[in-house]
Amino acid sequence: MPDIDLSFLLEDPLGADATGTLTVEPLVPLSMNTSVPGKHFQTETTPPKRQLYGMIENAFGLHFGWDKGAFGYKLKQTLADEAEADVSISGRRSRDYQPLLAPYYELELTEAPGTETYDDTQWLHKWRDTARIRASASNQDWRGVQDEAGNYGYGKTPVKREYVVTDGPWVYDVDTTKAAGNALRAALKAPRGPLYLGTSDGWVDVHFHFTSE
Repeated sequence: MPDIDLSFLLEDPLGADATGTLTVEPLVPLSMNTSVPGKHFQTETTPPKRQLYGMIENAFGLHFGWDKGAFGYKLKQTLADEAEADVSISGRRSRDYQPLLAPYYELELTEAPGTETYDDTQWLHKWRDTARIRASASNQDWRGVQDEAGNYGYGKTPVKREYVVTDGPWVYDVDTTKAAGNALRAALKAPRGPLYLGTSDGWVDVHFHFTSE
């Protein structure tokens, strides 16, 4: 697999000199929840931009997780600083940072498919560490064992998750630079990570092409 050219991150993201089209085609029903988890996970019917940028970062292989010495966190912060982008990362939790690549790809939805939604019941596996949970085997399922952090698993709670089904793709106009556009096109042809929206099994097929350069 060829190396990824990230040199466009050193350019001024405000110097857009090219336009393109990003097409996002769902391959399965999607659940793009952005609210606080509860008994019902409602989906957005249009991809949230933050999730779109996360998908693009996956294509570039820029997601490293947050548990191993904060390597991914430090790399993202370093790249943002070098690019002098308007990016802030206020903590180590993923919800606390703005997407690194957002300044390089300005997305505007131009075509939206027809959609339908439905609910599916799933099991939510929780973790709790209390003396009562430890003593009561009836509150644990067969996987209720102590993890590395000393937590104990207990039971499962049924929750409803909403999914959206589309009859076509979402299409976006993209303002970018030539270098960033070329890098995006190459990354989507041979993505370094899975392309999904919402849940990790919400797979999508994504393509980018220039409309002017």
